[in-house]
Amino acid sequence: MNEGMLDGIRVLDLTMWAFCPSAARVLAEWGADVIHIENPNAPDPMRIFSGGSLEPNGAAWMFKHYNRGKRSLALNLASDEGREMLYELVRKSDVFITSFLPKTRIKLGFDVEDLKKINPKLIYAKGTGAGPLGPENLRGGYDAASWWSRGSLSSAAMAVTRTDTPPGMVGHGDGMSGAVFAGGICAALLKRERTGEVAVVDSSLMGTAAWFNAPAIIGAQLAPGAGILGSYVDRSVSQWSGTWYKTSDTRFIYMSYLGDHQDEFEDLARLIEREELITDPRFDSTANRMANSQELMAILDRVFTTKSLADWKTILLPSKGVWAPVQNAAEMTDDPMAIANGMIRKPANEPGTPVVVMPPVMFNEDAGPGKPAPDFGQHTDEILTELVGLDAARIKELRAGRIVA
Repeated sequence: MNEGMLDGIRVLDLTMWAFCPSAARVLAEWGADVIHIENPNAPDPMRIFSGGSLEPNGAAWMFKHYNRGKRSLALNLASDEGREMLYELVRKSDVFITSFLPKTRIKLGFDVEDLKKINPKLIYAKGTGAGPLGPENLRGGYDAASWWSRGSLSSAAMAVTRTDTPPGMVGHGDGMSGAVFAGGICAALLKRERTGEVAVVDSSLMGTAAWFNAPAIIGAQLAPGAGILGSYVDRSVSQWSGTWYKTSDTRFIYMSYLGDHQDEFEDLARLIEREELITDPRFDSTANRMANSQELMAILDRVFTTKSLADWKTILLPSKGVWAPVQNAAEMTDDPMAIANGMIRKPANEPGTPVVVMPPVMFNEDAGPGKPAPDFGQHTDEILTELVGLDAARIKELRAGRIVA
């Protein structure tokens, strides 16, 4: 079982939207006590995004995705009382994550030096659009702008698909960047544990985009023709062992028989009932198949168009080589490997949440608990009583003054 790799670690999550909240959600799934802090008078915009509300279980589905497993505290940091409560929480926490820019951090008293004075052992983590340094370090950032556009991924997608306008998938960069950010925070926690040294952690959407698109970025600096990654490659120059094949129902199988190993090819030939290919002099060795790749690809094109994708999934299941159905997002929910490994789950008793997608790391072959996201201010009383030491009467006064909710 996943017994909580970060049990005993408390994380203050003063973030909004998706990138930084997704990092905190990963830490929550790994066992940390994550407290998502929102303004009583202006909640996280993602909570009410696209029809969401502050009603119980009313948060937008995307908010729920990025905030599962957390506790919710509604706290007004523009007030002296609110800041003092934050500082008390800082004294009892290990990590502070924020997506706010320096101007707001300084104005509301939760910049790096403010909190380091209160808790010198605090790991302070900042998520930004394009990094903490440079001429535009005070500019905000979002997935579509900082990851897809400035991070070169939209342009790379245009090149490889031969489209004329920049594509993008909202949230695509947020989730991947959040997972990377969470890893950096864990590295800082390990350094503190081993040496006592405390680091400030920075991660950005643009920086993560550069890391993910590194093959294309490096390839762009090579001699013309040398850096094909990130460029359109016509199928006529592909190898049979690394390309797609269309099925009878106009779906696709992708073959990744990298290395073109003889035993894998022979196994494939038997599975598709074309054993004569094994002894065909054009295809009887790796070298010959490479030399005659287009001829072999043409034969396989005809073979794969004889059956549906569902048929081929059954036929190729015992294959020695690597292949995959080209699935759509809806089909992922029923993928047997996604189900077996807990990647995608259908939760019980969560109206409005059809499926739960988990972070892509397992501990002891367990992807984590996948607990629900909190309602707005759901744990305010609990947190203020447990960690700040306030009684019910004082919390009632603070709520009446809109300091908490």
